[in-house]
Amino acid sequence: MSNTSLQSITIVAVEDDPADFGLIRAFSRPKKRGIGGINEPVLVWAKTLAEGIVIARNKKPDIVLLDLSLPDSAGLETVHAMRDALPDVPIVILTGQDDNVLSNAALQAGAQDYLVKGQFDHDALDRAVRHALVRNALELRLSESIQRLELALTGGDLGTWNWSVPSGNCTFNERWYEILGYSQTEIEPGYSSWLEMICPEDLAAVDNAMGQHLRGETQMYEAEYRVCRKDGHWLWVLDRGKVVERDCKGQPLRVAGTYLDITRQKRAEMLLLLSRNRLKEQVEEITFQLKELKEEFEDVNTTLKVLLKNKDAEKTTAQNALVYEMSHEVTPFLLKLKNSIRNIKEASLLDALEKNLQHLASTYGSAGPHPFLFLQFTPVETQVASLIRQGHSTKAIATLLSLSPETINVHRKHIRKKLGLNSKADNLRRYLASLPE
Repeated sequence: MSNTSLQSITIVAVEDDPADFGLIRAFSRPKKRGIGGINEPVLVWAKTLAEGIVIARNKKPDIVLLDLSLPDSAGLETVHAMRDALPDVPIVILTGQDDNVLSNAALQAGAQDYLVKGQFDHDALDRAVRHALVRNALELRLSESIQRLELALTGGDLGTWNWSVPSGNCTFNERWYEILGYSQTEIEPGYSSWLEMICPEDLAAVDNAMGQHLRGETQMYEAEYRVCRKDGHWLWVLDRGKVVERDCKGQPLRVAGTYLDITRQKRAEMLLLLSRNRLKEQVEEITFQLKELKEEFEDVNTTLKVLLKNKDAEKTTAQNALVYEMSHEVTPFLLKLKNSIRNIKEASLLDALEKNLQHLASTYGSAGPHPFLFLQFTPVETQVASLIRQGHSTKAIATLLSLSPETINVHRKHIRKKLGLNSKADNLRRYLASLPE
């Protein structure tokens, strides 16, 4: 349309009678705010249907005023021809035939209005043109909305249904039948037929969900359930709907909804659930095995602790036995040998033997026993001997050990005696220093 603002429109009048066209011209002129508002509409005259179609295609009018009795066409064929030529342009019939049947047929064929010549005036024509333009615009918008809806439904693979609650009649779109594997003639379009295809185990839940919505307890009806296809296979569907019309008492009159095949989704959910259960079982089994391994480890660890404790006890016993033998048997024997040395060779051999024995005592089964342990020194004697070995004087040792110098001298004598140093010529510090670390 060139302009539907009702302020400047183009009208093609297809009329073979000049007198009738003169009336159309007179009625189309502005009368305060007549057709087109303040501006007079552009009126184009065509005397035949063929001429009208050509002019209409070239001029692209906003509306066509069409006579049903033309030299080249008559009756409803005239309406069909003009509608096919200009599907988006509104048509108002102007005819001398006052026939209700014909008028209804013309409206069903696509005309916006039907006026009988001689029975309308300026205001009636003005109103008819205005209403035709508005209705046509609304119909175009509605058509576009329907197309978008159909596109959305097709893209979403949705079936649709429309249920008249009082009568129980249902209508379904083609996709609804495709989902169930039936043709449109194989299922009686009724609510009862719909329910018969639902799995008996799911029927109560579906009926309850629908009942709650019909009573207004939920904003929307929604249910997932199984239905049986024509081939005997069971499908899962997601069914949604809403009451779109109620009577004055609030009782539902019409319900519309969508129907979606969700079988693949349900299978995926079941596989995921099985996988989760299997994983849970595996985790529980592994946890049990780890618990058993932990218990076994604790048993083995306890056993190892006992064994290590026994080994340490045996080691300590062996060390004590070695120290005892060194103190009571070997050391006295060495002292006797020292007192009976006759030459340097014997002294050298005895010294090597003593060092080897001391090394054995300091390393066998111990992190480093004190070199004086095998000599049977008392703890205080061991401290005194260590300080003498380090070069401390008697007075300094007494101060360090908080003892009197006289007490230190007594300990020195005991140490010399246990070492077999009976001669005053034997230097105690030098002898102690000769012992291994």
